[in-house]
Amino acid sequence: MRGMHRVLFRRRRVFLRGIALILGVCGLTAGPGAQAPAAPSPVDARSREALFALDRYLETWNSRIPALWAASLHYPHVRPGAGPFEVYQTAAEYAAGVNFEQTLRTGWHHSEWVSREVLQVGADKAHVAGSWRRFTADGQAQTSSAITYIVTRVNGRWGILSRFAAGTGAIDAAAQAANAEAGRKAVTAFFAAWNAHDADAVAAAIHYPHVRIADGQVEVWKGREAFLAGAEPGRQRTWYQTRVDGMTVAQVTANGVNLTVALSRLGRDGRVLSTDEGVFLVSLRDGAWKVQARSMMGT
Repeated sequence: MRGMHRVLFRRRRVFLRGIALILGVCGLTAGPGAQAPAAPSPVDARSREALFALDRYLETWNSRIPALWAASLHYPHVRPGAGPFEVYQTAAEYAAGVNFEQTLRTGWHHSEWVSREVLQVGADKAHVAGSWRRFTADGQAQTSSAITYIVTRVNGRWGILSRFAAGTGAIDAAAQAANAEAGRKAVTAFFAAWNAHDADAVAAAIHYPHVRIADGQVEVWKGREAFLAGAEPGRQRTWYQTRVDGMTVAQVTANGVNLTVALSRLGRDGRVLSTDEGVFLVSLRDGAWKVQARSMMGT
C-alpha cells in the first residue's frame, strides 16, 4: 500500500508539472522572478486607436446608412484630391450629400481594406496610409483607392478628420517612378518658396482649393487671391528657414502622390529651433504637379 502511495504521488507530481508547463507556455502563469509583459507604449496605443477609427469608418460605409457613416468622421471634414471637393461643417451636412444608390448601381456590395500603415503618430493625431477595394456580392473585385487618412482625437474620440486622396487605378513601374519624382519636386519647390520669404512664389507652388491641417484647425483657400489675402502668407514665424530632413513617398497613382516629410526649423544662425513631421498630398491638375494639401503634427 505504501508503494502504491509513492506511485500515485509521482504521477500527481508529473501531472501538476505538465499543467504548469502548459499554463506557462500559454502565458497564463509567471514563475518566481518572471517579468510581466510590457504595457503597450503610448505611441502603440494611439496607433491602435487610429486603426480602430479606420475600421469604424469602413464598417459604417458598408452599413449603407449615411448618418452612421457620417458619425465616423470629425468636422469640418474635407477630402482633397485632384478632382473637385468640398468642406463639410457638420455630420448632418455630410450625410445629406451621401448617395449610396449611385454606388450600388455599380454592383458594389461591400468594401475591404487592402492595406493600412500608420505613417506618423502624435499626441492626438495620426497619419495612416490606407487602400481599400470594393467588391460585388459574389466577391468580384472592383475599384480601389489610395488614401492617407488624417485621424484625430477630439473629446476623447478618434475619428477621420480628412482624407488625402492620391487617386484610383493601377499604373506601371515607370509611371510610378516618374510621378513619385514629380511629387518630391513639388514639395521641394514649396519649401524653396517658403525659404525665399516670397508669398507669390508660395501661392504659385500650391493647387486650389488648398488645404492646411495644423494647430487643431482645418483651413481651406479656394483660390490664389484668397490665399494671399489670408493669414498664412504673412505669418510671423519664429524661425527663419525650414530644412527638409527626410521625404518618403507613401502612395502614388496616376494623378496623386502622398509623401511624408520630416522637418527642422532653423534660426538665422542655422541652429535647430524645433522639429516637426507631416504629410503632403501632391496632385496633378491642369498638367502641373503641385501641393494640394498638407497636414502637420505640430504647428
